[in-house]
Amino acid sequence: MIDTSCFPRHPYRMDGSADGMQQARGGGFAGHMHASCWPTAPLGALVDCLDAGRVPLNRAQRARCPGAVPYHGASGVAGYVDRALFDGPLVLLGEDSAPFFDSVRDVAFFHDGPIWAGNHVHVLRPRIGVDGRFLAHALNTLSYAAYVDGTTRPKLTRARMNSLPVPCPPLQNQRAIAQALDHHLDRIDRQLRELDVQAMTASEYTQAAIHHALLLSGAAWPGPVPAGGTIRPLGSVFDIVGGGTPATGNAACWGHDVAWLTPADLPAGPPAWVDHGARSLSAMGLAACRAAVVEAGALVVSTRAPVGRVGMTAAPVSVSQGCKALVPRAADVDLRFLALLLHVAAPELRRRAGGSVFPEVDTRTLASLELCLPPLRRQRAVAQEVWEMLDRQARRAYARERLRAVLCEYRPALRQAHVNGQAT
Repeated sequence: MIDTSCFPRHPYRMDGSADGMQQARGGGFAGHMHASCWPTAPLGALVDCLDAGRVPLNRAQRARCPGAVPYHGASGVAGYVDRALFDGPLVLLGEDSAPFFDSVRDVAFFHDGPIWAGNHVHVLRPRIGVDGRFLAHALNTLSYAAYVDGTTRPKLTRARMNSLPVPCPPLQNQRAIAQALDHHLDRIDRQLRELDVQAMTASEYTQAAIHHALLLSGAAWPGPVPAGGTIRPLGSVFDIVGGGTPATGNAACWGHDVAWLTPADLPAGPPAWVDHGARSLSAMGLAACRAAVVEAGALVVSTRAPVGRVGMTAAPVSVSQGCKALVPRAADVDLRFLALLLHVAAPELRRRAGGSVFPEVDTRTLASLELCLPPLRRQRAVAQEVWEMLDRQARRAYARERLRAVLCEYRPALRQAHVNGQAT
């Protein structure tokens, strides 16, 4: 159960509503947020910069001096070492490669204690009258668009950092705001972690339920033959259709004539219906790569990087050379059951994969895969049971993601309201 008691009744004042819960750092709220109630001062007047004492350590160097002292990088703690360069209280503010335009992730961190800092993070010691915890929260509410240089690797230089305008309430208010935010944000973060645990548990349960329904727990592939069932090679159940990729640099080969699927377009989890991929081919591109079009009601399995993803075609599609399309040739098989069966077969396909550069399953190996097929009525019953379970899990996953989105949107808005003195 998610705890909602961390939500104040009026998290910030904005014409009596809460319509501005959007990112605070990348460019402001969608609604109008009143200016800070506090005066501001340039960051350089509030801290002493200790950047001269930083020493970068790469991963191999850190591995040679293991310990309990945090090693801090641009986006947080990146490891632990055996000694410290600094001792808190300190504020660590990203210098380059920090998530300056991501309102969900922090760019500033408060640390009280021994620490080693690399050269991708500014090391700041708050001066008298400045609470470090408040300062870190305040720095996480600022818009950095006008202060960061670079496009591929954003960088906050020391000179620009010093000019950042920081709200400056009295010290007593700083401490009260920091205490309130630490409390509320900790509870939100715990709820986000709980959602992660729920999602992982649901995924494990789903995989176990599918495996048990299709292949009894502990049974080796292809599993025991049910009463009235048979074991048949995949090549006797499907026509296997290969794919291809036209020249990626030839724009004439790409268009909207034919849907085209690659392994990346197939679901990473249980099978799902697919009708298009990220890219599509022109008629010229289809002819150039000699790929065939398969109709709706086929399966597509990835046979390269990664092996074992499965989709069911809901429209005519072609595939890349990293996939095989499987067109059922028998009338005594259920497409949804076969999709689930091939999903369960993924570990066995990966075990049989060859290739020196990356694992790949060739047509002959795929055709030889044994399929344990119960009678058609049993296939349909099993498929219906599993797909109903998948529908329930999908609805729960959707609810979790909606709640996650609300929490991630609310977190920066709550911080912004408190730092600017607008929380009630």
